[in-house]
Amino acid sequence: MSEYTTISLRKEFVADVEEYVEDEPFGSVKEFVKHVVVQEMESDEEISESEARQIGQRLRDLGYVD
Repeated sequence: MSEYTTISLRKEFVADVEEYVEDEPFGSVKEFVKHVVVQEMESDEEISESEARQIGQRLRDLGYVD
């Protein structure tokens, strides 16, 4: 039996993802997020620390991260 955990996301973010996945081959936000995370983990590309900070700031500015 698999164990699960819960990840909290802002409702506005989930609504944006739901709208995006309407025209994509994903059955749910959960499937899409899992796909993106696995794809990123398997990627050999790395981002710099500066790029990571910029991405974090952009997500905060958009209200997706506290």
